[in-house]
Amino acid sequence: MNTVFRDRTLFYHHMEWVLMHPRFGFIMMGLIALSFLHERLLAIALLAIFSIELTLRFAIIRNKRRTNPYRSSLNQKVDMLFLVLDVIGAASLLITIFNIPLDGDLAATRLLRAIYLLRSLRMFRYLDLQSIMYSPTYGMLISLIILLSFVAQDTIMWIIIIFFAVELAIRFIIMRNIKYETKRDQASEWKYWSIDLIATLVMVPAFAFIPYGGALRMLRLIRLLRPWLVIMRNLRDVMREGQFLQEINLIVLLLAVLSISGGVIGHYMENDFDYDQNGINNPEDRGMMAPIWFSFRMFTDPGNAIHYPYNTEIAIFSVFAVIIGVFIFAFFIGIGANIVAGLMAKLRNERLHITNHMVMLGCSAVSPFIISQLKTISERSYSRLKLVVLHHSEKIPEELIDYGWISYRWGDMNQVTALQRVNLAHARQAIVSIPEGLSDADNLAMATFSLIAIRKVNPDIYLNFATPGTAHPHLDGHHHMLQIGWDIQGYYNKPTVVLSQAEVRANLFRNIMIYRDFDQIIERLMIPERTEESSLQVCEWGGILERRNGKVHLLLPKADASIEVSILATQLLERGVTLVALTDEQGISHPLYKLDQLVLPQFIPSLLGIAIDANALNAEVYYTIQRLQNQHLPPLIETTGIQPVMQTKKLNLLITGWIGSLPLLLQRLLTEFDRIHITLLDNLSADEIAEQQAYLRKRFMETAGANERINVEMISWGFSDMNFLRPYILKADRILLSRPQHTKTQAYACIATVLSHLVSMVRTLGINPDIFPVMENREQARVLQQELERFSLPHEIHVTVPDEFYGTYLAHTSFHMYASESPGAYALQRTLRHAIDVMMGDSNNDNEMNILALTVEQTLPEAADALFASLLDRGYIWIGYRLKESFIWSDPVQNAIRKVFPRQEDFSCLRQLQIIINPFGNPVSRHSWSEYRHSIVELIVIGHR
Repeated sequence: MNTVFRDRTLFYHHMEWVLMHPRFGFIMMGLIALSFLHERLLAIALLAIFSIELTLRFAIIRNKRRTNPYRSSLNQKVDMLFLVLDVIGAASLLITIFNIPLDGDLAATRLLRAIYLLRSLRMFRYLDLQSIMYSPTYGMLISLIILLSFVAQDTIMWIIIIFFAVELAIRFIIMRNIKYETKRDQASEWKYWSIDLIATLVMVPAFAFIPYGGALRMLRLIRLLRPWLVIMRNLRDVMREGQFLQEINLIVLLLAVLSISGGVIGHYMENDFDYDQNGINNPEDRGMMAPIWFSFRMFTDPGNAIHYPYNTEIAIFSVFAVIIGVFIFAFFIGIGANIVAGLMAKLRNERLHITNHMVMLGCSAVSPFIISQLKTISERSYSRLKLVVLHHSEKIPEELIDYGWISYRWGDMNQVTALQRVNLAHARQAIVSIPEGLSDADNLAMATFSLIAIRKVNPDIYLNFATPGTAHPHLDGHHHMLQIGWDIQGYYNKPTVVLSQAEVRANLFRNIMIYRDFDQIIERLMIPERTEESSLQVCEWGGILERRNGKVHLLLPKADASIEVSILATQLLERGVTLVALTDEQGISHPLYKLDQLVLPQFIPSLLGIAIDANALNAEVYYTIQRLQNQHLPPLIETTGIQPVMQTKKLNLLITGWIGSLPLLLQRLLTEFDRIHITLLDNLSADEIAEQQAYLRKRFMETAGANERINVEMISWGFSDMNFLRPYILKADRILLSRPQHTKTQAYACIATVLSHLVSMVRTLGINPDIFPVMENREQARVLQQELERFSLPHEIHVTVPDEFYGTYLAHTSFHMYASESPGAYALQRTLRHAIDVMMGDSNNDNEMNILALTVEQTLPEAADALFASLLDRGYIWIGYRLKESFIWSDPVQNAIRKVFPRQEDFSCLRQLQIIINPFGNPVSRHSWSEYRHSIVELIVIGHR
């Protein structure tokens, strides 16, 4: 079996895995530190190691530049800058290798010492300055380095110069690739950059001749003002908002009155007392100032009390002064603590100086799923996603506490000042999360006003609205939900996606009624949890699709080679890529089995396929057309034992609990079934049942013939009398177990209880319906899956988590919008999103691509390409399979990489262990085909239903 070293695509993937891992960064920083030992043999070894690393980095950058969004991204420019710095740093090792002396004070020697220190440039790659450059902590660090630069000499000075030079270069690249909120902000940033550049240049000894160089170096002090101005401004606001000045004035006046009063009384009553405590009764003690000052010292600090009172009056005054002094001291401590607490709260909610980030506005029940999936896809693409959450609560929601990599700010997301606090003007993409529990009117109003506020701050930002309700237009003639009536100039006609949780949930339930593993397949195609697993990718192409000798051929972009598409797809399979569709200039995906129906020739701007990444898809297609164009289609095989799962046109669905989106679900089920009978058992009152049935009838009127084809029976049930279920189970072919609408216990506990009794009744009655427990999070689902797997039940029990599915869908859409830094890249990713919508059945596109299962009742051939070609000839694109049991195997090389450089590596859903997507995409899945073909029970395909 091929290992990652023989597979070019996996080789690039795993090398990037290693080179981008934090642990590798620590190892390299240790090696860079060793290079300063000035040992010749060590320098030779380090130069060899660094050269290998730089060669791999160059190869990875060259491979990633094949397609967008990387080619047009800021990351590519930063990577090239670091590559240049790495080369310079590695070249400085030649000074040690050739044993060039560095002692002496000659100008040439000082220059050589500076070149010698350039090896420290390699450190900056692993410090990730791009991410920390705009943090408050970084501002404090810069303040310290600036102050140090005025006293540093020789080696330390050169290190500071190198640091500032790298920082200026990174800032230059970032500032050229961000959009500023106003022209004033842009001019201000460039002014500060110019001042820093001048101040850094005059620090270089070679420019010591510049007149007034010392004064010019002082320009860097201007930068010190930026972090401290923020602190002083917030301190002023805290003092004003908390009315602390009034309290301070009050206590100061009280202290003044007590001090003066005590001094006056002491002056007249104890005129012979030693008030200045110098052991001598002098004229100053008989004056007025000494008693007042003694009184002040006694009241402000009890430690200033006399060692032993000489008379009763002094004793009484001392006790009184100590008590009042402790009170005053505590009062000042309390005020100081409140001021510091208020200042820290202000600073924690201070405007973020961050760029090229993603913003989540609002927080809902699905937000943790979105954030978790965003982290997974970010790590998968090695992109270092920066996410900022803006929510109305000052306290961070409990659901987000575990996500320490996000930044949090609070405020009203409909206010411009709050949006500026998360630096929305410099963000690439924003997710607007509408909270649950709002009416349709409130939902629409909140989304619309949020859109207006956001576009005011950043007119061109990519937006993704996550709404619990529906996303259809609310006015005839409007094209989408958030169309602004007064916009006659197309100001709001910018990339905006509205994803309805209700509609996605309804689509999910509709699809699992037809193919129970639909949610698992789509989630794998969007964001697989294992990093070496393949997913649905889109890549640029730019070639022509034409017909030659009755066969459809795809040409290279330069039209210097071509290949028949069916041969191309067959050859790609065993090279780790499953070609799915070609897209036209309108962004419509045409699956392989429909290409012969197209009017040709056509320009093909992009390709759609399943691969480890978009670069692999592009590179393998290019290689296959260029090098394997003379290959022939393998002989077709007999596939009569591979047939689609037969579906009846009548659905009997039993639902326990309340699933939500029921009208939408039923409307979508009408496209798949002729007759639908729904039995809903829940702890509803008679009035609630009547109200719900009236609402359903009203909604059915929106669809022609729905009232005649759908029968909904609602029955009140208390979830305790399990025998009550028997007659309804007998009639059902599918059962959905969801949370009761009125429950005081945890939903998963109620669902698990019903499932426990349901399994007993199903076994007793001798029936085999599909059972779908609907859980609220993956932890609950995994516990239930582990329990069910332990007993190897013969029944099909498919645990589904709708909120996780919706979070994956939304995170996938949002991340690809975020990664698109040019209109061309965005158009490419929009094609991918539309293809996912088509697979989910959420599109009216005629070129429908459905996820289907073919049951296997014959021996599968070893030649996978022959099977692929035979299924393609029948109108199916083979993308994977499901094994009878969980498949757990590992590749030795992958195991070694995971142990040394660990990342998230396994599926949270146990069902995924039976599913293989893109069988030849990595050594593990390839082994499942070569050794466990006999255990395959279903082939997973894309085709017509």
